[in-house]
Amino acid sequence: MILGWPFPKRKMLLEELKSATTQDNIRISFQGSIQRFWVYRVPVGMPKYRLSNGRTQASQEAYISKHDEDADFFERDLESNKVHEIQHAILKELLLNKGKNLGQYFKDQDQNEPLILDSNGFVVNGNRRLCAFRELLKQNPQKYERFNYIEVVILPPCDEKDIDELEAQLQIIEDVKADYDWISQACMLRSKQKRHNYSYDDLSRIYQMSLKEINKELDILSHVDSYLESRNKPKEYPVVVNYRYAFEKIRESRKKINDETKKEIFTTLAYSMIDSPDESTGRLYEFIPNIQEYLDSIIEKILEEIPVGNEKEKDDDEDLLFLFDDEDELEDLPVIISKPENQANIYEILRDVVEAEKVRKRESNSKKATLYKVQKANTMLKEALLNYDAKKSVSEGITEQLEQIGETVNKLRETIKNG
Repeated sequence: MILGWPFPKRKMLLEELKSATTQDNIRISFQGSIQRFWVYRVPVGMPKYRLSNGRTQASQEAYISKHDEDADFFERDLESNKVHEIQHAILKELLLNKGKNLGQYFKDQDQNEPLILDSNGFVVNGNRRLCAFRELLKQNPQKYERFNYIEVVILPPCDEKDIDELEAQLQIIEDVKADYDWISQACMLRSKQKRHNYSYDDLSRIYQMSLKEINKELDILSHVDSYLESRNKPKEYPVVVNYRYAFEKIRESRKKINDETKKEIFTTLAYSMIDSPDESTGRLYEFIPNIQEYLDSIIEKILEEIPVGNEKEKDDDEDLLFLFDDEDELEDLPVIISKPENQANIYEILRDVVEAEKVRKRESNSKKATLYKVQKANTMLKEALLNYDAKKSVSEGITEQLEQIGETVNKLRETIKNG
């Protein structure tokens, strides 16, 4: 399979086409105006893929990370046959996207619009279609011989931003084209900003996005990269492509947490949920904000249930939130949460605390809130008595808890009497 002619041969054909006569033409909005471009037929093996392709940006970054290549691997030599073989493989994987299969589509359909090439023969628009044509010819040259020659239009010499504007404009055209997935779009924006020195204003103008939207997409991508790196899966974006809303909620929730240590604890808990979503907690993007809302109670429960370090003696009448005074314990908590042997316990704590806090909130809104809570406490104490087995149950700490309960009961009686 020929994945693009050598540059001199390619350029020679492009120059010859300028003087060729043709009947067909199409109108394209380019460089700020509607222009007419002639349509030519060229061998399918002539064009080269455009390696600076927004749709393949995420896949390219994943390849570079997996194979430990330099960051400019796909841009260092635009004529490299090896790089174009890899790009072809990436495009082939993208032929099936969101239920649309270009390879299957063109088995029964002719080319329905020309590919757009730049002045050097690189495909500005239609890379996936070109990949599909080449794959079909490889499968059955006789059956798909109609793709031996394909229709193209050729742009005049222009700069990268002209091409990016055209690419962005053509993304919104519907037919067999696939929309960018959210990670590919974010990777494309980041690449244009960091590697090609595009400003936020440039990105906003070219891709018709607000500055706020651009900042949001790049920020979410940074959270995705942090998660993947923490799991030793750098740039493995397919792993998280279905968790867009989960990362969006992580971003929103982190902004509501001022303490940096607690922010890290929240993030670690959210990451654990993404690792192995617990169906009993419902949808991730709905559950993650609950972790942030009830974070203090969750931390308190984790410190009670999972040993973190040497515990210090504390007075019985001290508020349970004394646990947060030990900064060392909190700083160690992300490591404890991340341990595989603690995951089942962490999921149970998250589920139980969130459920209990929701019930508490509902009850607190009722005029009979105090009665409900006393009834609930009474029921739970009766259950504790029934469940207690002197031979099997752990008795350590029960006496201290009962003393605190007795004190609380006496205080409540006194409050009611004086009320």
